[in-house]
Amino acid sequence: MIDELIQAYLDGTPTATLARQYHVSKTAILGLLTRRHIPRRYQSMTDTDIDHAERLYLSGHSLTTCAQLTGFPASSINRALNKRGIPMRPAGRPRADTQ
Repeated sequence: MIDELIQAYLDGTPTATLARQYHVSKTAILGLLTRRHIPRRYQSMTDTDIDHAERLYLSGHSLTTCAQLTGFPASSINRALNKRGIPMRPAGRPRADTQ
């Protein structure tokens, strides 16, 4: 199973897809790749990815939840949303209208 996962990654399958397929976190996939000395690919967020993350965040999801739902790191989402001028909520606080 691990060899299949690694081969799928080497064949271009995104880590977020592998995480869903194998029912593990993206962090677990990246850790496995690191332990096996597999070079990582950098996958930047497309405008469509940022649009999706923005909709999730503005609907009240935390950056952590946005990261889980999109497969991109929370830090990348934070940078992308800041670049778009999206006001960020203090960490750990839900949007006012979701309470």
